[in-house]
Amino acid sequence: MTAPLEGLFVLDFSRAVAGPMCTMLLGDLGARVVKVEEAGGDEARSWGPPFAGEDATYFLGLNRNKESVVLDLKNAADLALARRMAARADVVVENFRPGVAARLGLGYEELRALRPGLVYGSVSGFGQEGEDRDRPGYDLIVQAASGLMYTTGGKVSFPVADVLAALFLQQGILAALLRKAGGYVDVSLLDSLLAGMSPLTAAALAAGVDPKPAGAAHANIVPYQVFDCAAGKVSVGVTNERIWTRFCGAIGREDWRAEERYATNAGRNANRGALLTELEPLFLTRTAEEWETVLRAAEVPCATVRTVGEALGASGVRSVWTLEDGLRVFGNPVRLSEWEGRRRAVPKRGEHTDRVRREFPE
Repeated sequence: MTAPLEGLFVLDFSRAVAGPMCTMLLGDLGARVVKVEEAGGDEARSWGPPFAGEDATYFLGLNRNKESVVLDLKNAADLALARRMAARADVVVENFRPGVAARLGLGYEELRALRPGLVYGSVSGFGQEGEDRDRPGYDLIVQAASGLMYTTGGKVSFPVADVLAALFLQQGILAALLRKAGGYVDVSLLDSLLAGMSPLTAAALAAGVDPKPAGAAHANIVPYQVFDCAAGKVSVGVTNERIWTRFCGAIGREDWRAEERYATNAGRNANRGALLTELEPLFLTRTAEEWETVLRAAEVPCATVRTVGEALGASGVRSVWTLEDGLRVFGNPVRLSEWEGRRRAVPKRGEHTDRVRREFPE
């Protein structure tokens, strides 16, 4: 089957995480993606250890299905080449500091004049306008600025703001392509993370309730968290009263089914401290694997806390890919009928520079 985005040309000026992840996903669907890097390369190439070859695995997980071109955009000849490529691109993606692309002559208005119908995607930390537009937009900073770090008590261990921004940016680009009129797609990490935090932002906006720190527990559902066990940890999610009834039987506390304090989720929220004071020592009486066996038999949502390596070997994991050069990565989880995803290698820095120069002559 023809790739869904076969024939689409994406020119990628982005680096680090959000922009590169977005363009990688477009490449998975068959688009041609040309990644423009400065002489030192995308900084994520050095974000190791671990490394696989000369590049950090961090970079390798974000840049398959691309070509790499090294250009100095402060050099007039290289900038002219970038503009010639843009004049033939269907999509341009950038994450320069707000205003920089326009000063270089690579902004939306400048490139739209060269390529009517261009879809132009910008991703920034705090948006293209406002007093915070020039603040550094790394994921750590945005997790703090969004309120997420306040509610969880610490940093989420992967770049969640970047990942959400990449997904929203891809969605916006595909919507603009479907509209067939081009357009400017503007996504910020802060807005993306706040959108992903919808249960928390809804509490603040719709009810005027500013969510309090909840750590790894859920702010609205009890119990919905991880418990320490005699060995290991187990996560448990009791999201409705039917599950609560089954949960009470599984843990040997049938008496709680008639306990007014715990009969509803609202009651369990109001009495969270008392309930957890009883549950926490109870879970220490068995191992995590034993609890998972008991709870799954009672159809209570649960899982032992695995390592990443353990998770990748689980039966439900379907998207471990081997790229054409033998590199194993976690691929695109979207499955389309008759399309398994393009699996071209991650490019070496500047690997395609000479070929692209010949393709776009002066």
